[in-house]
Order: sequence, then C-alpha cells, then structure tokens
Amino acid sequence: MDYPIDQWIELNSFETYREWKTPRGFLCGTYASSVLLAYWQDHLDETCVPKGLREPYSSQNEELIQALQPLLQPIDFPTVPMQISLGLNRFFRRYRIPFRARGTAAGAWQRVTKRILVGEPVMIGLLQMFGSSYKNHWVVVHGFKETSDGQKFYKIHDNWGKSEAVIPAEWGNGTISLKKVKSTSNN
Repeated sequence: MDYPIDQWIELNSFETYREWKTPRGFLCGTYASSVLLAYWQDHLDETCVPKGLREPYSSQNEELIQALQPLLQPIDFPTVPMQISLGLNRFFRRYRIPFRARGTAAGAWQRVTKRILVGEPVMIGLLQMFGSSYKNHWVVVHGFKETSDGQKFYKIHDNWGKSEAVIPAEWGNGTISLKKVKSTSNN
C-alpha cells in the first residue's frame, strides 16, 4: 500500500463524538459502533442511519445506542468481531438500509490503512495480550502513521472521552468496516 511515511493520514475530526462514552460494563462494542455509524452518517452517507434515530451532525446518540445494543450486545458481555458485524448486519436488515458490516478476526493494519485512504473510519478491537493499556476494548480508528523506522500508530476515538488518542498499531486485532451495497429489489 502506498502512503507517505512520517506523516499522519487522518479523517475529519471526531470531536463531535468525544462525549459518547461507554457508561459501564462491556458495552464498548455498541458505543464504538454508534460512533462508526454517526461518522458515516455525518460525512459519508446519511442513509446508513434510519431517520428518527439520530439527526445528522448532532451530538445526540441515545436512540441510536438503544437500537444497536439489543442487536449487538443483548447481554453486557465482551464481544468479538463476528458478533459485532453480525449485529450491525441485523441492524441494517431490520431498518432496510443498503449497507453491510464486514468483520475480520485477525490483523488490522492492512484493513485500516486501506479504508482510511478512501476516507472511511474502521473499528478495531484492542487486545490486552498485545500490550493494550485499554485491555480488551473496541475503538474507532480515524488516522494512522508509519514512521521511517517502521513504527505504526493509530489515531482513535476511544469512547472513554478521548477523540484523538494515539496508540501503537500492534495493539489492534480484528476490524469492523462498513460498505454500501447495491439494492437487490426488483422494482
């Protein structure tokens, strides 16, 4: 993949979502998903969130989270990429939204750089066993940087109140990205 070295490649600000904090337990998958969807709605395609769940460019998130949680995390337990992507796909089907979520179970750098370079944020799972000070946690990546000596970093929204935290890329494993799909209706 071709991108500049020693320079941040990043999307528009995630400051709007800074106060979207996981309130308790293991709901970081739901909250990170709400941020991912809100960014898409605000900057890429308004149709990814049904009308009435959230107004574009607003800081309001309650209705969106209430719609997502039963599908992604009906029980407040930790999640894996397949669970989040399947839950998001149930959300899209329920509201007849022409999107799908794609989850990968391992690796993150290639998926993140590819998506960011085309202007799309990516959710990644952070793993304590890879050194994550967040322990096991879901975040939304909106920037990356590789240094000339090969170090790799992400700029993330952490859903703990930081919208521009910088972390080592090696903490990430597993991704969730979104894609608009063509309608298959025979009208």
